[in-house]
Amino acid sequence: MSKLPELLKQLGRQAETYEKYRADPRAVMEKYQCTEEEIKAMLSKDLEAVKRLSGMQELTSNHTIRTYD
Repeated sequence: MSKLPELLKQLGRQAETYEKYRADPRAVMEKYQCTEEEIKAMLSKDLEAVKRLSGMQELTSNHTIRTYD
């Protein structure tokens, strides 16, 4: 099962995950067992698709908000 919601949360909470994602987003998404459809949505920054695929309807932006700054 995909862990896209978990990945989205970790991108905002953990600097290490965020830096790894910036360096190689596909590798990080594969580690989180994201589907090809989820990977394409994330890479294209398709917010509506990401919301639908993650079940996180409260997402309102495709900008990164970090809690660790």
